[in-house]
Amino acid sequence: MSSRINRITFEVLPPKPIDHPVKPFCHIQVGTHTVGEEGEIRLSPQLMTNREIDEYIDYLIADLEHVRKAAKKRLAKANKGQLDHIK
Repeated sequence: MSSRINRITFEVLPPKPIDHPVKPFCHIQVGTHTVGEEGEIRLSPQLMTNREIDEYIDYLIADLEHVRKAAKKRLAKANKGQLDHIK
């Protein structure tokens, strides 16, 4: 398994021309998930050992750290007017 699982994603949205002077903004979002029987969003498969729990949480943390860096970089570009709608 890689060091990330790509469950957490982001998108940076520049304001529409009619929205100015609103600044570009970012959404942090769940990229993939499963839905439980009662509609709950599940971010992991069944985890049956402490090791599986630790590893999966580490993967989620790695996803969040990746998103933190990438989203900040893209948001900075959007604030400079260098992006259209981009994920």
